[in-house]
Amino acid sequence: MFPSNSTHYREWRAAKLANYPMHVDELIVQIGGLIAPDSASLAAIRSSCRRANMAIYSCRDTAADRKSILAFAAQFGLRRIDHHLCANDDGVAELTVTSDGDRGDYVPYSDRGLSWHTDGYYNEASVQVRAVILHCVQDAATGGQTALLDPEIAYIRLRDANPAYIAALEHPACMTIPANVKGGREVRPAVSGPVFSSDQAGGALHMRYSARKKNIRWRDDRATVAARACLAELLADDTGPVLRYDLQPGQGIISNNVLHDRSAFEDGPSRKRLLYRARFFDRINS
Repeated sequence: MFPSNSTHYREWRAAKLANYPMHVDELIVQIGGLIAPDSASLAAIRSSCRRANMAIYSCRDTAADRKSILAFAAQFGLRRIDHHLCANDDGVAELTVTSDGDRGDYVPYSDRGLSWHTDGYYNEASVQVRAVILHCVQDAATGGQTALLDPEIAYIRLRDANPAYIAALEHPACMTIPANVKGGREVRPAVSGPVFSSDQAGGALHMRYSARKKNIRWRDDRATVAARACLAELLADDTGPVLRYDLQPGQGIISNNVLHDRSAFEDGPSRKRLLYRARFFDRINS
């Protein structure tokens, strides 16, 4: 992302750390609704995304459907949607507990916890997920908390610990996701690539990562092993820069695909957790 010990990097690092939010409430922006939010709300969301690569919006009008999610996304230049395996025809996924079809095979459609990751880490390089909207229609009876971390902060912490960690995580064969094979048919080929890279369009830092213990092959060298351990320690540090939030109905997260996880949850008899998720190949036009 930056040449070693460059003046540009030192200036960027200082500004990033000075402006990064100390509390999750600093990310929250009140908006009227998803359809045609006012210019001040849009500006506040963009400002938060420049600061932390994410914002939490809170709608006074909690009515939402998949069409309104896409209309909201378009306000930020998010139009090239990732039509992944479990999404609906419009590209928007409905994250809720189900045992039906392909969705039932994947953790996001269960009540189990999700380990740290960025979305679409298994996508090929030409279709990397740059931005994500996660909108809460209904929260769970208990649990389901989201943890968040800006990848730029992770980059800084790792580089401060040891610049060799960054070099290891930028290696083109650093992380390999094996092929997805279902019923003897290859749904997706194996994908290898770096954890950290730069967006070719604008030079912004991009991260692809999963803390899963299975179905990930890491480059087996000392620096990669140490870098992974350092990152895992950062993500587990309750006193560190990780931000945690319980999304309520009408609230959502818009981000440049930041690191996140989800705690396990339980639905109630008449309270079934439902979130809309849309993933894009564009970054937020902040």
